[in-house]
Amino acid sequence: MSVVSKQDVVPIGPASYHPIVVAEAPSLRSELLLAMDGAGITVEAVAQREALSEYEIGALTVLIFACDVDRPTDMTALRRLRRDHPSPPIVVVSPRSTATAVRRTLDAGADAIVFEPEVAMALVASVRAVESGQSVVPRKVRAGVERPNLSHRERQVLNLVCEGHTNAEIAEALFLAESTIKSHMASIFTKLGVHSRKEARAAFLDLNSAIPSPQPDPDLEEMQL
Repeated sequence: MSVVSKQDVVPIGPASYHPIVVAEAPSLRSELLLAMDGAGITVEAVAQREALSEYEIGALTVLIFACDVDRPTDMTALRRLRRDHPSPPIVVVSPRSTATAVRRTLDAGADAIVFEPEVAMALVASVRAVESGQSVVPRKVRAGVERPNLSHRERQVLNLVCEGHTNAEIAEALFLAESTIKSHMASIFTKLGVHSRKEARAAFLDLNSAIPSPQPDPDLEEMQL
């Protein structure tokens, strides 16, 4: 990657990064390419994630992935992108969203997130930051991008949700009333910023995957059905 002046090309570092834009909407794809081109950065672009199979993706690639972080299907696509390509930094470009959604995006595998109205100002800086191993979030949501403080009981409930148990089954396993489980689930939904058990499961798995070597819960192991 290089920065272009009016007279010449000046390398900005010893490594040569290769950004690739993944954006389905042609207008947004053009906007992302224009922002990068304005800094003299040569970028490839594809419309679909599947088209990346035609490229050699490695640690020196930067993936710029356009999606809506409030759409569960887009979050699923981001998780698949990270699963298929574990090495390169991923910069997500999304419409404006909440701090909870930004945190969920980082947990799903993104290294940075840029809101669409801020592309011209923030995209190039975010790409350069992830190239140097940094994570980037919009300043306005930075204070809220903290991992949810789930209680011990909420984690027990979520572990059983991830195994596919119903509220009634979880209540029986934990020796609690089903109404208590429903209260725990309501609190969990609020803390994770989700609206369904499926989204809660995905967010919890993302959260756990970001924490190295979690220890098993001995209490829960004794309660397994």
